[in-house]
Amino acid sequence: MKKNQKDNSQELQLNNEVINDEKIKINEKEQLQNNQNFNVQTEKPKERILSIDRFRGICMFAVICSFMLGIFPAFAGLKPILGHGADGFQVLPGISFADLFAAMFIFVIGLTIVQSFKSRERKYGTRKAYWQLAIRFLGIIGIGGLLSSFENGWSSVFIDGEKFSELSVFLKWLGILFWIAIALVLNLIISAFIKCKKYKQLSSALLRYLLAFAGVMTLFFMIIGMGEIFTPRPEGWRYDWEWDILQNIGLTGLIALPFIKMDKWGRLIIASIIFVVYTLLLQNGFYPYASRVIEGGLIGSFGWLILLLLGSVFVELKDDKLYWILTSLFLLISVVAIVGLEFTAAKRGCTPVYALFCSSVSAMVWGGLNYLNNWKPKFGFFEVWGSNAIVSYVSGYILMLIMGGLFEPTFASIGLGGAIPIVLAVLIVFTLCNWLLKRKNTYIRM
Repeated sequence: MKKNQKDNSQELQLNNEVINDEKIKINEKEQLQNNQNFNVQTEKPKERILSIDRFRGICMFAVICSFMLGIFPAFAGLKPILGHGADGFQVLPGISFADLFAAMFIFVIGLTIVQSFKSRERKYGTRKAYWQLAIRFLGIIGIGGLLSSFENGWSSVFIDGEKFSELSVFLKWLGILFWIAIALVLNLIISAFIKCKKYKQLSSALLRYLLAFAGVMTLFFMIIGMGEIFTPRPEGWRYDWEWDILQNIGLTGLIALPFIKMDKWGRLIIASIIFVVYTLLLQNGFYPYASRVIEGGLIGSFGWLILLLLGSVFVELKDDKLYWILTSLFLLISVVAIVGLEFTAAKRGCTPVYALFCSSVSAMVWGGLNYLNNWKPKFGFFEVWGSNAIVSYVSGYILMLIMGGLFEPTFASIGLGGAIPIVLAVLIVFTLCNWLLKRKNTYIRM
C-alpha cells in the first residue's frame, strides 16, 4: 500500500514537473512574441535617401520660383530662363533650360516607383499593391483636373463674370467635384482633432477615392478630346479639357504599372522599344498630333514613360560602373540625334530624343547628389523642399492662380524693388512650412 502511494506520489510529481516545463515554454514563447511585437512597433522608419529628396527639392524649388516670378512683369528680363521651347534659353535646339525640370520630376518618380511597389507588396500583397498605386496615380490626375477646373472654370466665373452654365462639360463636372474635394479636405483636417481612428480612416478614404474618381473623369474627357484631335468637329471641340504636369505624372505612372515587376533590363528593353517606335511615328508626320497638347496627353505619355522607366533603371545601377556608361551613351545618342540628324526635340508632346536627353542630364545630377549622401548639414535646404513635393506644388499652384488672378493689375505696377521682397517672402514661408513638416516626420502622400 505504501509502495503504491509512493509510486503515485512520484507520478504526480513527475506530471507537475512536465506541466511546469510546458508552462515555462509557453511563457517563454509569449515573451518572445511580445518582444517581437515590441520591436516591430518601435522600429525606426527606413531612412530616406537624401539624394532623392534633394533632387526632388531642386525641381520643386525651381517650379515654385517659376510660378512666383511669372506673376510679376518686372521679371520680364528673366524670360529666357523661364521660357519653354523656342521662347527660352536653348540648351539644345528645341529644348530650353526651363524644359528640363518637368522631365527631372518624372525621372525622380522613376527612382522611387519600384521600391514603393515592393514595399506595398510586402505589406499587403501584389493585388493590393497594384490597386493602391493605381488609386494614387488616378488621384494625382484628379488633383490636376480639379486645379484646371479652378483655373479655367471658377476663376472665369468669379473674376470675368462668366456663367457656370456657359462652361464646357469638362469644367462643369470637375468644377462641382472641386468643391466636394474642398469640403472633404476640411473634413480631413477636422478629423485630426477628433480622437476616433475609424473617423480619420474614413475621412482619408473618402478624399482619396473622390480624387481618384476625378482622375477617371479627367481621363475620360482627355480620351474624348484626343479623339477630336484626329476627327475635328466643324464648330470646335465639344469636350474642352486641360492637361498639365500633374495629369501627366498620373497617367505616366498608370501606364508604367504593367512593367513594374520586370527587372531593370526588362524595363530598359521596354523603354528602348518605345523610343524606337515613338521616334518613327513622330519623324513621319505624327508630331503635329502629339504637339496639340502642352504635355502631350495620351500620345505624349509614352515619351514621359521613357523617362520614368529609365529612372527606375538608373536607381538600381547607382553603385555600378554601368551607371555612368549608360549616362554618357544616352547623352551621346540624344545629342547626335538632335544636332546631327535633326530629330524633333521638344517638351511639348515629349519627343523621345527630348526624353533621352533629359534622362541623361537627370542621371548626371542625381549621380552627383549621391556622392553627398554622407553630408548631412543641420539644415538641408533642398532636402526640406523635397520632403513634401505634392503639397508644395499644389499650394504653390493655387497661390499663383489667386495672386495672378486677383492682384494682376497691382503686380503689373510693381517694380523690381517691390517684387523681389514679395517673392523672397513667399519662398521663406514655403521653406518654413516644409521644414516644420519634415521636423515632425510628416510626409503627406496620396
